[in-house]
Amino acid sequence: MKKIALLGALLLFIGCNKKIVKKEDIQLLNGYWEINKVYFSDGSSKEYKASPMVDFFKIDSLKGFRTKVQPKIGGTFNSNKDSDKVVITEKEGTFTIHYTNDLTEREEEILNLSKDSFSVKDNEQITYVYIRYQPIEL
Repeated sequence: MKKIALLGALLLFIGCNKKIVKKEDIQLLNGYWEINKVYFSDGSSKEYKASPMVDFFKIDSLKGFRTKVQPKIGGTFNSNKDSDKVVITEKEGTFTIHYTNDLTEREEEILNLSKDSFSVKDNEQITYVYIRYQPIEL
């Protein structure tokens, strides 16, 4: 029961703060991000303690790309060279990321965005929470 209440409070908080994303904030998407947590439409969630893949965004003037990369020791990355074209649109103060590649098209609404984290919600009402990738230093 506590989990449901916590999830409800979090979703309410995210929902009430939709308008905090500003056009000038979009440049904060640039860089490396890893999924931290996923909230599913049925109320369940999954936390990711570590992920072998990281998303890299490069956005300029609301257009750019996103690609998956694999961190390597020493601060470099392996990439499979597959990427999604990204176009970000604004409607009534809400920003949406539109992804396209050779196989699919999809979109996610940006719920919040800061220099250290962001969250998006897809058409299936699944919320993805990302944190800025920090390389592991040995």
